Amino acid sequence: MAQKLIRYIEIDDFKKVLKAEKDKRFKLAYALGFGSGLRISEIVGPAPNSNQDIKPLTMEQVDLEKHQIRIFGKGAKERITVTSPMLNETNIKLLPLKIERRTLQNHWTKLCHKVLGKKLPFHTLRHGWANYLLNHPDPKKRVSLPVLQILGGWSRMDTVGIYAKANPVKAIESAWESF
Repeated sequence: MAQKLIRYIEIDDFKKVLKAEKDKRFKLAYALGFGSGLRISEIVGPAPNSNQDIKPLTMEQVDLEKHQIRIFGKGAKERITVTSPMLNETNIKLLPLKIERRTLQNHWTKLCHKVLGKKLPFHTLRHGWANYLLNHPDPKKRVSLPVLQILGGWSRMDTVGIYAKANPVKAIESAWESF
């Protein structure tokens, strides 16, 4: 069975959508998704019918000096991930975000459709983050799969490996340059 390529958002498209967003709360949610790799449930809490015990992100979990966020996420796992460069003392005061999960998802999808002509789910931000870190334009700034696994909170390396395959154009360019 052929593996399906994951959908993710490129940084240039992310910047266009972020620029079009006027609400500071939504901007912060997008920055946490793309800049820190957070799941929607780790930002605003789980779906109402979920059995996950995930609390919305609070400003106390964000340490801007150490560039880290303490996440209590999926599967009752705790992890530390990197802060987005887009976070600052002002916008983290908006945490916890008082946005319904479905509202955030729908707002993101509609804005992407309006700005990019694409219907993208919120989770494509997390995929974009992982893909960007693995395939950074500057090879010196790329992170390794084990580092991404730690930051993203994946328990299995084969799951993380999907992101290495997510951009076949970059994979071909990289392979070609190695000769």
